[in-house]
Amino acid sequence: MGYTSDLLRGLAALIADAGHGVYDPDGTYGPDQTGITIAVVPDSPDKIICLTPYPVEDTGQTDVITAVQIRLRAGRDPTVLEDLADEIRDLLHGREHYQLGGVRVALSWRASQVPIGQDTHGRTELTANYYLRATRPGPNLTD
Repeated sequence: MGYTSDLLRGLAALIADAGHGVYDPDGTYGPDQTGITIAVVPDSPDKIICLTPYPVEDTGQTDVITAVQIRLRAGRDPTVLEDLADEIRDLLHGREHYQLGGVRVALSWRASQVPIGQDTHGRTELTANYYLRATRPGPNLTD
């Protein structure tokens, strides 16, 4: 496995273990579950936590900042969506010295969050961007 897939699977497991959703690598979810997905937002279930990574800072050393956009979708009541966003923030913002799928994370924090309206089915959505200061070894990098 690679750095990014390990990080994302580890984050999905952390969110699931905290009771905020269900992570199934095959993407099979019941209608009443909150599905945790990687990079793909399926039509169902109504409640989704989608994790999409993007690099923020890569230097010549092993310290990196990888961002993860967490796209949240819930039903028509925006307070349900805001509550889910608060739960994710409480789990990740300011968290220090932990591992996600074997990737060492020194610190994670929420950088931004914005509502993005409703999808074509009227379900409310928002996106939150979290930065993870992590260790990413490589053959051309200095520790």
